[in-house]
Formats: sequence, C-alpha cells, structure tokens
Amino acid sequence: MKTYPRLFRELFCSPLMLHAPARAAFETELLRRMYGDTSLSAIPIAPRADLGDSGRPKGEWMDYFKDVEATEKQMRLERIYERTGSVAVVKIDGAIGKRLTQFEMDCYGGVDLDDTDQVLSAAMQDPRVQTVVLDIHSPGGSVIGVHETYTRIMALAETKEVHAFVNAMSCSAGYYIASAADHIAAAPSAIVGSIGVYMAMLDASRWYENEGLKINVMQGGKWKTMGAEWKPLADDERAKLQAGVDALFTQFRAAVNEKRPQVAASTMEGQWMTAQEGLDLGLVDELTGATLDEYVTGLLMQS
Repeated sequence: MKTYPRLFRELFCSPLMLHAPARAAFETELLRRMYGDTSLSAIPIAPRADLGDSGRPKGEWMDYFKDVEATEKQMRLERIYERTGSVAVVKIDGAIGKRLTQFEMDCYGGVDLDDTDQVLSAAMQDPRVQTVVLDIHSPGGSVIGVHETYTRIMALAETKEVHAFVNAMSCSAGYYIASAADHIAAAPSAIVGSIGVYMAMLDASRWYENEGLKINVMQGGKWKTMGAEWKPLADDERAKLQAGVDALFTQFRAAVNEKRPQVAASTMEGQWMTAQEGLDLGLVDELTGATLDEYVTGLLMQS
C-alpha cells in the first residue's frame, strides 16, 4: 500500500473548507492510489548527486539545488502576481493549502497561501499599487492559514482598494478569502458560497480486519490516537472534534459578516449557489460578464 501522509491528513484528519464535489474527487483519487491501484508508474528518481563524507551532496551540488529552489520559488510567485499600472492582480486558482510541495500543487492544481501572503505583502508595500484584484477560482481547501490570509487582506484594504473577481467559482475557503475584499464582482453563472466546515475521519478498521491485520498500540495521552484510521471513532473523540469544527464554523461566519453584515445565518449553512442567487443574498456585490482583463481595464480607467 502506498502512503501519502500529508494528503491523507489534509483530507481525513483535518478540518476543511472545501466544495463537496471537489472533496469527493480528491478523496477518491487519493484512496485509489493508496488502496486500489498498483498499476501507477513509479515516481521518477532524479540523477544521484555526488555525496560528501557527511552523506550530503557536495558543495557545488548544494549550490545548484539552492539555485533551482530559488528559481522555482520565484516562478511560483510570478505566476500568481502581475501589476498593470496602479492595479495589481493576485491569482488564487485551485484548492487551497499552506506550505505545499510542488507535487501537492501538481496533484491539486493548488494555491499555496505562503505564496499568496508574499505577493499580498508585495502589493501592500508597492506605492504604485492603488487597487488589488483577487482573481479567485477555488473550491476551497484546508483551514490552515486561511484566516491569516483573510486578516492580511483586511489589513491591505485599509490602505488600498481590494476587489474579488470571480468568473467560475469561489467556494468555502475560497469565499472566506473573497469576503475580505471591499467589492466582490462575479459572473452570473459563477458558483459562490459553501460557507461551512467539515472533517471526514476514515474508519478503515474493517479493511485491516479483512486483511488479517491487527494494530497493537502503546499509548500515552487520552487523545493521542484520536481519529486514527485503524479504529472506530469513540463518542468523546467525536464530541471533541465536533467542538473544534463548530468553533471554526463560527469564525468563518463572523469573518463573512465583518464586511457583509447583511448575509443571514441561513445563507451560511454550507450551501452553494450561482452568483445571480448570491447577489440577492449579499454574497456578491456586482454581476459582471467582463473578462479579467476587461475588469482590470475598467478599474484603470477609474483611477
């Protein structure tokens, strides 16, 4: 059985703000790779570098690796940030996570909030930038880092005008981030909302049993194995995890209401909708059929 511990923890051991259909696709693919498909080709192995006495690559190889890493990082930032005159565009495209490896980004087509935070900081410090457009197309993702990015955008909006532009989807954690903008413009058919939090805990105890496997655990700390896939979830564990989800859900709704107090609690129960419907419910401020370039051009003409 192949293991992908970080992806597994994200999907089955951590609270998520993620659009349900996207969640199902990610879970299915991960479980297929872990349990059900041995035909996948092996991951390519990079050519072996010469090693020094310490077992680490020699100096010239270390310099090479550092240069490659720095170049890849710069390319990642350049892909999500562009300035035209007084308007900066920050792309938030894909499932949301934090400190993602390139493999994880390739798997999810994801958004690394570390990258997002860096370019938001660049926009804040650039005196040429008067307006920031968040170009969002995301089903949401991990909870980790989302509120901090939301807070960063709220601070940015104190000195610069912030718009969220949505022409396809801004759901769950994607909408959490969009809600920090001063103005949300969306295509009428775009999908918005999905304001909610969930945690899916995989109970694979039957699978282990069928495979003739038994897990023997020596445990220190009552909660140390809470949510382990090889045992059913106990009632007190379920209650503890539910309390954490409830706290995050309360924080999410309060964040949306910070700039959009008109959004009712009944609109924030995990449902998603078109932007056309979201306009009447306060989730969207403007419907637009403009492309991103046209939207940015309109902002430039106003400045």
